[in-house]
Amino acid sequence: MPKNMFYSALMLTGANLALRMVSMGFQVYLSGLIGAAGIGLLQLTLSVSALAMTAGMAGVRTSAMYLTAEETGKGRQGGVDRVLSVCFVYSFIFSGTVALAVYAFAPRLAAGWIGDGRTQQALEIFAAFLPVVCLGGVMSGYFTAAGRIRDLVGVEIAEQAVSMAVTVILLSNWSRGDPGRSCSAVVAGSSAASLVTLISLMVLRRREKNRLSQKASAGPVLPRLLRVALPLALADDLRMGISTVENLIVPRRLALFPGSSPLADYGQVCGMVFPTVMFPAAILFSLAELLIPELSRCAAAGRRKRISYLTARSLRVALLYGLAAGGVLFTAAYPLGLLLYDSQRVGQLLRQFSLLVPMLYVDAVTDATVKGMGQQVACVRYNTLTSFLDVMILWVLLPRYGLTGYYISFVFTHALNFFLSIRRLSRVTGFRGETGQSLRALAAWAAGLCICSLLPQGEGLGEILFLSCCFLGIFFLLLTLAGVLNKGDLLWVQGLVRPSEAGSKKQT
Repeated sequence: MPKNMFYSALMLTGANLALRMVSMGFQVYLSGLIGAAGIGLLQLTLSVSALAMTAGMAGVRTSAMYLTAEETGKGRQGGVDRVLSVCFVYSFIFSGTVALAVYAFAPRLAAGWIGDGRTQQALEIFAAFLPVVCLGGVMSGYFTAAGRIRDLVGVEIAEQAVSMAVTVILLSNWSRGDPGRSCSAVVAGSSAASLVTLISLMVLRRREKNRLSQKASAGPVLPRLLRVALPLALADDLRMGISTVENLIVPRRLALFPGSSPLADYGQVCGMVFPTVMFPAAILFSLAELLIPELSRCAAAGRRKRISYLTARSLRVALLYGLAAGGVLFTAAYPLGLLLYDSQRVGQLLRQFSLLVPMLYVDAVTDATVKGMGQQVACVRYNTLTSFLDVMILWVLLPRYGLTGYYISFVFTHALNFFLSIRRLSRVTGFRGETGQSLRALAAWAAGLCICSLLPQGEGLGEILFLSCCFLGIFFLLLTLAGVLNKGDLLWVQGLVRPSEAGSKKQT
């Protein structure tokens, strides 16, 4: 990984970890305020909102990132302005149309889809700010592709601060524990923050534009945008539509399982367990966010060797980090569930899903790598297929097996998606994984889990730290003994932290 990309990832990681920590604290606060059933209702509302946002975005964020990286990779700074202008018009047309539809049909969506008319107001607030959210997506895609990470991090921090402040004020003085009003408060806070984001990024872009020398772009932008965005938008809409159906049917099919509490069970899995499982992934999401434009630039310049290096190194980092994070979550699952949500059931579910963390984390980086190689449509096609299978499996298994059926479906569909993505990555980059080292790493991980599962389980932050340190110490010792970690890895890390001309040449 080149050093400028490493430091950008480090900056994004620090910001993302801080923001995710605040977000998780807010999730804990909210779960204590409205309970697991209220969290379930909020998740359903956000699921419908996510479908509308995907339709309104219409593939423009990824397209803006890709086209910007292409222009800068070919040294055409003047083309960036044209890319952003066309993306803005495209985004406003799509997002405005979707916003009007959501606002008009909010009563039906709330009562018919979500199953609770109290969420109508939240949907109306979301619709009013949808164009702002989508235009902000265009700008954030540009800033990511242009390498303006410091500015982007500052705006993201301001965005989160505004969102949290507005939401907490509304929760404290207006919603008063009512689930419907709580959904509206969360959506209103996010909407206000999106307006701050758009204004901030546009001001920063205006200042930057005045300093840059312009060099004209070759060829029109609109046909290139449509070639990337329209197939991506159609596939994204289909995939997200199926995903929304999946989320909406889970509580309804769970209700047919004897002894279940549909909204509470759904809220525990999607609103409590998933945020905890994916919290450590902030590091990899930062890396994945930077991989897309970096690989796009390399592909445009024909730098196959650099592509091969970035792919191999990124997947190796993702695997080892996913194993470490998954092991910590598995070992400390029960005290984490009690500390965060005062629930043994959450701890039990957290232990089950933590076994999937290595696959989920590696898949996130694989997906970004494939997109960076211009294979966005293939990624969405795989996601659409697996989401469709998920709906079919959940429809059959939930009434019979409850949350166990949900887990079975989750494992199968995500494993299939991972296999398809890895196969596509191998085809477009020629990447061949280090199978022997990966198997030794998995064996060390499994041995570490078995050893640490024998440790007594207590409560409190001290117990979580103790169990985490025990696992990490055993795991890295086993990795070293198995020859997975070696002197070359240490020299690579040292080269990132302490730049050297030789190291730079070697890495590139």
